[in-house]
Amino acid sequence: MMNEIKYDVFISFKNTDKDNQPTLDSEIAQKIYKELEQRNIQAFFSNIRLFQFGEAAYKQAIEEALDQSKILIAIATSLDYLNSKWVSYERESFHEDILSSRKENAYIIPYIKNIDINALPRSLRGYETFSIDNNSIEEVVNFVIACLKKSNEYKEKKFEKSLTTGKRASTYDPSSKKELRRLKIQADNTRQADTPAIEYCLTNLPKKDKIYILDAGCAYGFVTKDRFSNIANSQVIAADISKKCLEYAKEHNDAENIVYEYLDLESETLESDIEEIMDKYGIDKFDIIFSSLVIHHLKNPNRFLRKIRKYLSKDGFIILRGSDDGSMVSTGDNGLIEKVIQMHLQADGISDRFNGRKLYGQLIASGYKNVKMMSCIKETSSLDIDEKEDIFLERFEYRKTYLQNALEKDPYNMDKKNALDAMCYALDMLENIFSEESFWYSEIDFVAVGKRV
Repeated sequence: MMNEIKYDVFISFKNTDKDNQPTLDSEIAQKIYKELEQRNIQAFFSNIRLFQFGEAAYKQAIEEALDQSKILIAIATSLDYLNSKWVSYERESFHEDILSSRKENAYIIPYIKNIDINALPRSLRGYETFSIDNNSIEEVVNFVIACLKKSNEYKEKKFEKSLTTGKRASTYDPSSKKELRRLKIQADNTRQADTPAIEYCLTNLPKKDKIYILDAGCAYGFVTKDRFSNIANSQVIAADISKKCLEYAKEHNDAENIVYEYLDLESETLESDIEEIMDKYGIDKFDIIFSSLVIHHLKNPNRFLRKIRKYLSKDGFIILRGSDDGSMVSTGDNGLIEKVIQMHLQADGISDRFNGRKLYGQLIASGYKNVKMMSCIKETSSLDIDEKEDIFLERFEYRKTYLQNALEKDPYNMDKKNALDAMCYALDMLENIFSEESFWYSEIDFVAVGKRV
């Protein structure tokens, strides 16, 4: 199953004409789709995006929706369109399910123009026909509702729309339950990237009675506790904008040397907010500022880096870890990873997916010295099937969330719904490929270390 949407109605129509332009049928179908959705009826609208994965993908989406639907609306403004390959397949498959009793109380609704009733395919002749010229879309939808009520399939449904402030470059939200599990996996998978950088900084710090560390953007605290809880004579301030994440961190990732505090890294009052936290714990300067997979979500990363620099001790270090979709290399996926990335790049509210390669320049431009890249290659050749599954969950499965969020905010948008379907299909395929022995995947965890001096 490509996604969790359950369909009541299947809308069947010819998408494009011989010149690959949208047909009048597709315009009518869109209007019916919107009216159905506004009346709380889930409708399947043919997803031509899936053709990028081949006819098998398109056919799978159609068959899943046909199996679920109780009503098929057959839209046609010409007999040629009505008898075209996919429209015929959809209609005849649905009709066959009715005849074989696989579907009970199901119905086909022809909505046609410029077609003689006597010329209709046999599969449509026994059904009440609506005329595009004489019957409004509202009349057709009213008939759909009457049919669904007869089969007890019409129920009130409500869409809950998510809200965003619009203030941030990325709409990423770490507070969902799925993201909690993914971030735990990510913390484990990136340990080998962070450890050398942290050890380098500790080794090169001047001797101090106490080491003060800021983890800027700690989320649930998985990385904070794992990397810093065992550093002797240290005080760690772990800060994040998500109060839900901070509550979890305080309960599950507490340690004697770690405290969790609220901090918005893009706030206009960032400096006074940091100073208030530092005063609270008697901190004059931080010796290490650590930030993993955070600044690519910010609207102005360099601004943050410049402002945070003044809170480093004279010989203090900053450690940044980032990711970069351009560093991914694979064999055995037939270009599927590239398709997933491209679909993700088209989603609303995504972060900078190529920020890893920019870390060096961002630190230099923000006034840091002696910048070193201590990046780490992560690859799957030595991993077992469970470890490969973790890599998939960490690096790919979450990408559909942006599309889900976009659809929640605009639930009647056919293009966004189809984009989500296509992404879910691609991720299903990719998850299966990750477990195959012939598949290999590699990427770089970019780690940059800079010094204030």
